[in-house]
Amino acid sequence: MASTKVCSDLILMESICSADMADAMDAQVNNSESCPLLRETLQELRRRVCEPSGSYSPPGRNQPFDSSTSRNWYDWILELFKELLRRLQQKFQKALEWLHQIAATCLQGLRIAAEAVWRVLNDFCSSLEQLFRSLIQV
Repeated sequence: MASTKVCSDLILMESICSADMADAMDAQVNNSESCPLLRETLQELRRRVCEPSGSYSPPGRNQPFDSSTSRNWYDWILELFKELLRRLQQKFQKALEWLHQIAATCLQGLRIAAEAVWRVLNDFCSSLEQLFRSLIQV
């Protein structure tokens, strides 16, 4: 049936669009010196973007494709295309939310590391100060 073919073609189109957008994202990240991502992070981001989002439903029996109904073939195709765009948008929003979480975790780790370095430097400077005071008093 033609509607089953359309649904399977939409799944293929979604897969191709996701892969093409992931390729564009890879290229952008690789060309950006200010935004290096670990290979593992980039692979996980690609996996999330390219993950299939399910199947598309052919019209039900109560929705025939003829000119006497308000729902015709072109309306159905348009609805499926809108669904495709909605799914792609959701995929990228979820992937972006995940990337924000990764970035926040990374920044928090950097902050903790910087605070630890600061404490060590501060302790070192305090020790030097005490050493110099003791040398001056002698």
